[in-house]
Amino acid sequence: MKRFCYFAVMLLLISVALLFYIKKPDGKPYLELSMFERYSEKVSGNVSDFASQGADALSTQAKKLTEKLSFSKDAHTPVVVYKWQDEHGQWHYADTPHPNYVSTAVSLDPNDITVLPAETFQANEKQPATAKADEAPSALGVYDPKNVQKMMKDAEQVKQLMEQRTKQLEQQLKEQGGN
Repeated sequence: MKRFCYFAVMLLLISVALLFYIKKPDGKPYLELSMFERYSEKVSGNVSDFASQGADALSTQAKKLTEKLSFSKDAHTPVVVYKWQDEHGQWHYADTPHPNYVSTAVSLDPNDITVLPAETFQANEKQPATAKADEAPSALGVYDPKNVQKMMKDAEQVKQLMEQRTKQLEQQLKEQGGN
């Protein structure tokens, strides 16, 4: 099976490579590198548009959640969130119970919750919040390996912060349950 997969991949690569050498009736090859450059610019623009639309949707959703969690009405009213554990053992929290899992209502004291606007949040205090002025933007944009590596590091930092916050919340819940 392993040899068959290797053979199939090699056959596919060879057939794609041949498209650069086989000529159409007009004398031009079926594939040219300039075609990829045009398409990559087009796709890059589409990805950027999609990402900005996604960011707009997320910011709108964040504003709605912030309004829901606004404590200006009564600072002493507890906030109820629901938690559930998926089949992989990971805990999830939301403002509504999950329809497919057993959800437990958790009451949180608003005085213990810190809400920061997204623009001022910085996962790593050692790293500046803005890009350095001397860094030139890459021609590859979102496909730049440096950007991908930075996004992966940022995602790992956010994951660690979320795990720490989950442990803190669980500890608070244990303390509240013990009282």
